[in-house]
Amino acid sequence: MRAVLAVLVVLAVCATAGAPAALGQSRGIVPLPRLVAQTRQAKAATFMRRPGSRIATAVAFRGMRRYVVARYAGLRSQHSFRDETGRVVDCLAFRDQPSLRGVRGASQAPPAPDVAPDGRAAGATGTSFAAERNADAALHPGDRDRAGNVRFCRRGLVPVGRVTLGQLSRFSTLAQYHAKGDPGDRLDRGQGPTAPIPPADSSHYYARGIQQVANLGADAWLNLWSPTVSDHEMSLSQIWVVGPDDDSKQTVEAGWQVYPDKWGTNRAALFIYYTTANYKKDSGCYNVECKGFVQVANNIYLGHGFDHYSSPGADTQWGFELQFKRARTGSWWLFYRGPGDWIPVGYYPRSLFGTGQLATNATKIGYGGEDTGSPSALQMGSGAFATDGFGRAAYQHTAFYIDRAGTSQWATLTKRVTDPTCYTGDIGAGANPWGVFLFFGGPRCR
Repeated sequence: MRAVLAVLVVLAVCATAGAPAALGQSRGIVPLPRLVAQTRQAKAATFMRRPGSRIATAVAFRGMRRYVVARYAGLRSQHSFRDETGRVVDCLAFRDQPSLRGVRGASQAPPAPDVAPDGRAAGATGTSFAAERNADAALHPGDRDRAGNVRFCRRGLVPVGRVTLGQLSRFSTLAQYHAKGDPGDRLDRGQGPTAPIPPADSSHYYARGIQQVANLGADAWLNLWSPTVSDHEMSLSQIWVVGPDDDSKQTVEAGWQVYPDKWGTNRAALFIYYTTANYKKDSGCYNVECKGFVQVANNIYLGHGFDHYSSPGADTQWGFELQFKRARTGSWWLFYRGPGDWIPVGYYPRSLFGTGQLATNATKIGYGGEDTGSPSALQMGSGAFATDGFGRAAYQHTAFYIDRAGTSQWATLTKRVTDPTCYTGDIGAGANPWGVFLFFGGPRCR
């Protein structure tokens, strides 16, 4: 009898090992309490000697270690899985998302959006060219990682990409990990280019269209590519919603970005960024990596890639639509639309902006691309120049903003290019179904 029971136990264990892991189970993933304990014991010398480590000093390492411990202390993931790149994603209770800590006015349960995304401004008669398709960045309950963990978070939870010392070691300091710069404000005011700005102590280039206009949000459809970048650098396509072009500058930004050090992949990922004080240290960060953005979606996580990307000369061009819109409460909501309906990803609460410009409204919008690199930056957009056109160059279209009365208006864009010998931009308007559009990009800049 004992032998029979032993066989049954072995069979049960084997069956369990081979079965897919359900929601709530997380195979092959270190639980957050253990991660915190391991991080507390981590030594600077160990991580500074790792291949690819760029940690500047032992003091910088200790700052990274404190950040990871503080981020996850006292938290437990309801479910975890690995994405396509191998990065761990934790399904956290809404109130436990680290970016919610210290945010005044944030609810303790996922709120319904207090604003709906706007439709396009008058004049566009279609939704896209027939050769365009919407790329998907959403999670789906039928998808599983290699260990059988479901790549999905149930309703009431939010998926958050895990931050570890291994990931942080690809940066010199914690501040560098959070940094994103924009040297464009002086050029936008006709004062010439500015000095290099991070993310990686590098030269910084862009090709975009801007408009100085009081607004409550902006929208565009972003053609999706995965350009090649220089080591430790990034390239992106995004929309900007901006406060004044001075030292008090505030922004909310969103789009796609290729940044291998940050996202652990050479593919473009969905991202957001904000600053409350002109990109100064500790004035903002990416995604949900510091206090700020309050995520509500259970099927989108920031830093995730897409199911399709555009390629030169292909019959189909891929992309997605994004919109920032300010609610009456003062929150700036982000909406994403892939193959299905709009998904309200989350919001930046009004309290984040204090007495700054974005606590009331924005004063500028922007659309286009950025690239970094020193001594050379590589591809912006698709790597093709703007004049190469549809199927070759990256673009954004149906660019509109929401005026202070809450009405959608076509953007009237002025081109701003840091160095037209490297990267170019072409603005167009009036062509249905695109409305206002911008082609941009180039192969490299020295």
